[in-house]
Amino acid sequence: MMNVNLLRTTVLRSRSIVFSSRCLTSSPLILNKDSKLTSQKYDEAQLMSAKLNEQPYYAKRNVDEYYEREEISDRPATAAELQRHKRIEALKGLLAGIAIVAGIIGSFTAYQKWPAIQSWWNKQDTDRFEQPKKFKKEIELPILTDRNDSSVPGLYIWGDNLQYIVSSDKSVKELRNPIRHPWFDNKLLKFVTLGEYSALAIDINGDLIQWGKHFNGDSTPKYTIKGENLKIARISNGIIFALNGNNEILKIAENESIQNNTEGLKRRNWLLVSSNKKFNKLSTEELDKDEKIVDLQTGKYHLLALTNKGKVYTTSTGLSLPKKSFGQYGIPENSQFGQPPSQDKLHEVTLLNQEVSKTFKGKIDHVEQRIINKIATGDYHSLALDNNGEVFSFGKNTYGQLGHPVSYNSEIIGYPKKIELIAKHIKRDQFAKIIDINAGGETSFCTVSPIEMHKLIKSTNKQLNEITNEDEFTVGFGNNLKGQIGSGHYVHAQFDPVKVKELTKFEDFNETTNQMERVKIAKWSTGKDHTFIKLENKDVLYFGGNDFGQLGNGKKNRIARPTSPPALIEPSFVKETYDDLTFANRLQLNDNQEIVAGETASAIFYTSKR
Repeated sequence: MMNVNLLRTTVLRSRSIVFSSRCLTSSPLILNKDSKLTSQKYDEAQLMSAKLNEQPYYAKRNVDEYYEREEISDRPATAAELQRHKRIEALKGLLAGIAIVAGIIGSFTAYQKWPAIQSWWNKQDTDRFEQPKKFKKEIELPILTDRNDSSVPGLYIWGDNLQYIVSSDKSVKELRNPIRHPWFDNKLLKFVTLGEYSALAIDINGDLIQWGKHFNGDSTPKYTIKGENLKIARISNGIIFALNGNNEILKIAENESIQNNTEGLKRRNWLLVSSNKKFNKLSTEELDKDEKIVDLQTGKYHLLALTNKGKVYTTSTGLSLPKKSFGQYGIPENSQFGQPPSQDKLHEVTLLNQEVSKTFKGKIDHVEQRIINKIATGDYHSLALDNNGEVFSFGKNTYGQLGHPVSYNSEIIGYPKKIELIAKHIKRDQFAKIIDINAGGETSFCTVSPIEMHKLIKSTNKQLNEITNEDEFTVGFGNNLKGQIGSGHYVHAQFDPVKVKELTKFEDFNETTNQMERVKIAKWSTGKDHTFIKLENKDVLYFGGNDFGQLGNGKKNRIARPTSPPALIEPSFVKETYDDLTFANRLQLNDNQEIVAGETASAIFYTSKR
């Protein structure tokens, strides 16, 4: 028992000594006047030990006390503070814009230089790397069944054969190269039209030749109308409109069975024997007695006719009246708000044939006749060029083919409206005189010859027509999704006339002047989606859609710029012919050769010219 008490006393003393040492080490010491250490007056450890040893510890200081917060004021910001804030936000926007532009430029540069970046990144050993050889693709020559060469008159044709137009072999879907049609060998032709469902040709005697699926379901051409001395023939909505030697417009059914069952005109021969013809005549009762038709153009459902007096007439086409009008007739009563005009006669386009003359003060003085020199039509639109060099358009404007801005109110223009936007391509002291127009499908073209204003005032119309201008250029507008305009771009809708710059770059050496001179356009042929141009030096250019091989280059790629097509393939050609450096592989036509662009096909035919 004594030992236990002694042990307890020893433990308590040791604890007291340890606790006192802790207090001495943890508590601050106070110096007295004699610089001697004295103990602290109170023991903090002893005061807090009960809470620290027996109770859980919780922090009693508020978290907000660790931060010094400014009091939030409801006062409005001062002008200086607002200005400072605006500057900061503007700086942020500027930096963000710079970052975006830099990112776009950097991405585009990286895309353009990606092969070089890859080469630099991979750091390949160029000594071991062997550059692969570029093998030139061998030219595949088509099999020629007709052994006649291009010196023999006939018909070269190519493109879509779904309607049995370009080949006698119905199993052939398309021809991508110009191939001779054996039926036309040694035949001279006046005119050729390649329609959507059939084709026609007029021979040197003025007789009509037809072939195609919609004609009789056969691919073999056949004579149908003889003895009418036809000059021009075009197809629209199942009807052939042909201009004969008497300047009459004949209406001929495109289909052979309908044609044979037609109760047409009654004609008497020189023996006074009457017979029924397989066609009717379009009434021209609105024309003057001495007025004659000199040209006609057709769209999908309309026809335009031009007379020798510079007047334009129109009518709807088809066996029955078309269901809808798109304003392509140029007559307000027959716009999109009305019905198409009757198809049994010609109707005068009064607003085009007449113009209002005003005084210097802008008041109406009198009405006079406007002289029209040329007409052109697309699928659902029309163009007219007058003798003053101004162009008027009317019809459907969905793709800007009228040369006017596209909007809800101008999607269809049912009356002739002057195209003003062409003037933006010339100087202020010049007049944009239009000298030629062409149209096809949903695209239009105008050839412009800028004239100085002082020459325009001093010269007569005859003198203006004789002026030659080296600054001529061509503009196009409308649907350009397949490169139909030839501007080098693919645009869905182009209402603003754009220059076809490539047409101004072709030059040839003039032996008379001993210098290079610009080569101008001689003839123009526009189909639905593609165009052929014959230059004055007999070279040919083409551009546009090529979905069916209608460009005749052996491929189906679209071409957005005027380019020279390859030469006609002769029977004597072999693969080595194209390796000869002296061989000029470009298409050139003779004076008696003409090229025509159709709906989805193209052709070259021979005329009687020499």
